[in-house]
Amino acid sequence: RDLNFDTEIIVAPIVRESDGLAMSSRNVYLNPEERKDAFVLRRALDLAEKVVQDGERDAKKIIQQLEALITSTKSARLDYIAVVDQESLNDLMTLEKGRPVLVALAVWIGKTRLIDNSVIVP
Repeated sequence: RDLNFDTEIIVAPIVRESDGLAMSSRNVYLNPEERKDAFVLRRALDLAEKVVQDGERDAKKIIQQLEALITSTKSARLDYIAVVDQESLNDLMTLEKGRPVLVALAVWIGKTRLIDNSVIVP
C-alpha cells in the first residue's frame, strides 16, 4: 500500500500432505525419519493456537513454548519463530483480542529448511 502498486494479494489456505506437513518441493529431501520429525512444525502451530486460545497474549512466552517443542525434536534446528501482525508483518510483543496474528516458523530438519505458518485470532 505505501508504494501505491496496483497489486492484489490473494490469500489462500496452505495445501497440506495427508500427515499435515505443508506441501513443498523440499519435502522430497527428507528421509523417512526426518519426515516424521518434520511434523513438529505442524505440532508447533497447533500449540500456538492452543496457548493463544487458552488466553496467552505475551508473544515472547508463546515463542518460548514453541521453541521448547521444536528443539526437543532430534533432527530439528530452529531458524526462526515469529509472531507478527497479520496486516503489517511487524513483530508483536502483545496480542490483542480479535486482531489476527501470523505465527511463522522456519526449521531445519536435517539438511532441509522447511517453513510453515498459521493465522490465529486471539
